[in-house]
Amino acid sequence: MADKIFIENLRLKCRVGISPSERRRRQEVLVDLNIFVNLRRAARSDDVRDSVNYREVRERVSEFVSGNDFGLLETLAEGVADLVLGYPPVERVVVRVRKGKYSIEPSIGVEISRDGASWSKP
Repeated sequence: MADKIFIENLRLKCRVGISPSERRRRQEVLVDLNIFVNLRRAARSDDVRDSVNYREVRERVSEFVSGNDFGLLETLAEGVADLVLGYPPVERVVVRVRKGKYSIEPSIGVEISRDGASWSKP
């Protein structure tokens, strides 16, 4: 599948980290999404109901991340992937997460790829 919707550099705040000093206050995280979905029908119909409403995805991801605490970036990324795969037309999602303090060179973070075939509703 070559079609995708992307959301890049979504800057959010949450508690994330394993040390007490990291968890003391909310940190900025950057989230990138590549959402793989067949966009042919939406392109023909010009109707958002035939696609994935990326504004809604952005809002739901923002609420999820900002409303939860995470020990690991891996846990945060997995939760975001589960959320995005809950949209029926989504076939696969790639989630990239990094802490704001690690966003400049060298950039450090995690990236996971999940597909609908292996996804089971949480």
